[in-house]
Amino acid sequence: MKKVKLGIIGCGIAAQSLHWPALQKLKNEFKITAICNHTEKKAQDFSKMLGGVPYVLDYHHLLQRADVEAVDIALPIQLNCQVTKDALEAGKHVIVEKPLAANLSEAKMMLDFEDKYSLVMMVAENYRYRSIFHRVKNYLNQGKIGEPYAVFWNRFVFIDLKNNKYAQTKWRINHQYKGGFVTDAGIHYIAALRDMFGNINHGIAFTRRVNPNIGEIDSMSFQFRTDKNIYGVLNTFNSSKGYEQDCILISGSEGSILIENDKLTLRSEEGITFEEVIEDDQGYKEEFEDFYRGIRLGEKVRSSFYEGYKDLQVIMGAINSTSKWKNLELK
Repeated sequence: MKKVKLGIIGCGIAAQSLHWPALQKLKNEFKITAICNHTEKKAQDFSKMLGGVPYVLDYHHLLQRADVEAVDIALPIQLNCQVTKDALEAGKHVIVEKPLAANLSEAKMMLDFEDKYSLVMMVAENYRYRSIFHRVKNYLNQGKIGEPYAVFWNRFVFIDLKNNKYAQTKWRINHQYKGGFVTDAGIHYIAALRDMFGNINHGIAFTRRVNPNIGEIDSMSFQFRTDKNIYGVLNTFNSSKGYEQDCILISGSEGSILIENDKLTLRSEEGITFEEVIEDDQGYKEEFEDFYRGIRLGEKVRSSFYEGYKDLQVIMGAINSTSKWKNLELK
């Protein structure tokens, strides 16, 4: 099959550090034919990184190029809706960075694009492609821990404004979308949870702004229930000083699964059944492979706009639920 001629719109962190390393592994599937960034210095630097690929400063010029049949949109979230619409109207297949949009109204507009345009469109939600979550889902389907009934995900990190490149981007600090880092990072965890345990249809959260330098809110604890009657708690705290953790505990009627970073441990009542380290590239290569198959083979992509919309619906619902907290009725 022939290569997909790909244009990249946005030459920032996502394009340079996440997408380009994955695309380097897929040289038989993609050929980057043009890139775009509104600041010339960044466009020039990325062009050199790619070996002298032509660049433009206006994405409309990239969309007019005959040697671009698909675009990778890696822009600030609030630009996703308009740029995606323009790309589809220009007849280009689209993969757009998560979250799908800055708000649910724009996300609904983008969801409608799936009916309007006969093109491949997907969200670059890499957690939907991570091997470790696929392995967990297989184990659950095989009944390795009996009937799962609860999941707890603790994600405690400290975002250092001086050393964290994501925190240094102006559009993240002065974000034009609700939730700040809780939305930007938390959407990953929602995608993985939905894939493993079903749609999240009930829940309530509390949020907190601990470090005002990194946006509107930076901490959230979300208690939820899925349509498979699995209860869970997602703790995502981005200003945790002195303690960091990335851990998922899944409780079942016959055992449990513990995920710590890339290590998966399956435990029964008698103790550890087995443990394994599952290495992956965080799903970036796999998501572009899915995009390629969608374009060349006509296969349905896993990370559709519909899935991106449902992910955003949950994270926005969690953030909005903080206003529903009530005092306990203690007698």
